[in-house]
Amino acid sequence: MTLSLVATACGESKEEPQQTEGNITLSAEILNVSYEKQTQNITVEADGEWGVYPQVDWVKAQPSGGVSGTTTVKLSIEENKTGDVREGVVEFRRKSKTLELKVKQNYDIEAVEIADANFLAALVEKHDADGDGILSTKEAGEIRKIECSGKSISNMSELSTYFTEITYLDCSDNALTELDVTKLTKLEYLDCSGNDLKELDIQRLQKLATLDCTDNANLEKIYVWFNFSAPEGFSKPDSAEYVEPAIAAPEGYELVWHDEFDTAGVSTPSTDNWWYETGDGGWGNNELQDYVSGGKYNGTRIAEVSDGTLKITAQKIDGKVRSVRMNTVQGWTYGYFEGRLKLCKGKGTWPAFWMMPKNFRAWPDDGEIDIMEHVGYHENYVSSSIHCKAYYHSIGTQKTNEIHIPTATSEFHTYAVEWTPEYMKFYFDGKLHFSFNNDGKGDYNTWPFDNPFYLKLNLAWGGNWGGAMGIDESCLPATYEIDYVRVFKKIE
Repeated sequence: MTLSLVATACGESKEEPQQTEGNITLSAEILNVSYEKQTQNITVEADGEWGVYPQVDWVKAQPSGGVSGTTTVKLSIEENKTGDVREGVVEFRRKSKTLELKVKQNYDIEAVEIADANFLAALVEKHDADGDGILSTKEAGEIRKIECSGKSISNMSELSTYFTEITYLDCSDNALTELDVTKLTKLEYLDCSGNDLKELDIQRLQKLATLDCTDNANLEKIYVWFNFSAPEGFSKPDSAEYVEPAIAAPEGYELVWHDEFDTAGVSTPSTDNWWYETGDGGWGNNELQDYVSGGKYNGTRIAEVSDGTLKITAQKIDGKVRSVRMNTVQGWTYGYFEGRLKLCKGKGTWPAFWMMPKNFRAWPDDGEIDIMEHVGYHENYVSSSIHCKAYYHSIGTQKTNEIHIPTATSEFHTYAVEWTPEYMKFYFDGKLHFSFNNDGKGDYNTWPFDNPFYLKLNLAWGGNWGGAMGIDESCLPATYEIDYVRVFKKIE
């Protein structure tokens, strides 16, 4: 055993030496840097050993420490791809003393491109959150309210590019001759009074509760949605009239029925136009969904009319995928039948727009007309078909055609059938892609199509075709969106 003794003078005690804190200084306390990958130098002054300790993984230090004297530390900073400002700390430690160097790195700023200098200045004044004198696309995307009254603005054409999420727009008392708000479908308040507008299109703005377009001396037409009734909060010049949309008919036809799904607010489809089939018995195709009544399940809308479209959304509720199969109350024999549709994605989805006989007795004997079908595992490939006793898929004689539409699930397209006593012709965006002719033999097995049929919209889940490659519930909820359904009859 080793014994350590400390000798002291008689009657005296010796104090242990105190540890000094250590001195260290930095050439900066904060670094504000741009989004690019870069290096920054920091000068360190110390009176002994010290170390560098970045507290974020996007900053590296070289060297990682030093000794007494002056040392330059190189900080390597990675590119900021987060889309937002980020901040971090680098600690410099000398004995018990710690200095923090704050690093603030901006994101890649993409400035909005606004043609009218007065409009840009008004936006920067109110919405330049970081004070850099630039309105970035990120800052623009966060704007929900634009107030730019009396700023001598003559052009606001960028509204539909950067500001589609806004709910409030006051552009009164400016010098506007045109105002495009057609894509601002979330607008609830619009004041464009005191300008020089000739017309105004608010057809897609069913959420609009307040509109003031007075003091536009040359305003003649305000384009509105179908079945329009002006809310109490609407004010217009006496010279202006509300104009509902005109529907162009195919040559030789006239409009006899339509549903534009333009009801203001949020609702379910009108029972004056539609009735619902319900149940989960597989529907002859081993389908997995439960079709609900009235477009709702336990208060949740499965079929919703809002913002000018019908949305059928298949979603799993209470352990079962709930969806909708809805049919027109009316039926028609012959005509031109058209829907404007945006289809849904996901393996297992099976949206359709089709027709069945009003006086149905047996399938396929009484016929079926499939204007559009799409299965999610074969995305953007759309089929049109007819079925009857002589021609149907179970015996391999079906009459059908499939086309590739690259944007079927991301954009609206029109799908139609022209049905006459002599033929059926199927169209995509007005282009003929499939025909089926009456063989003229008077054989019900080959042409049962001289009786009234009704229109159907549904979104199935799984089944013999929709689930042929399996299902993927991660795609739920899946929405099939319908802009309109229209029926035209030949002019006698």
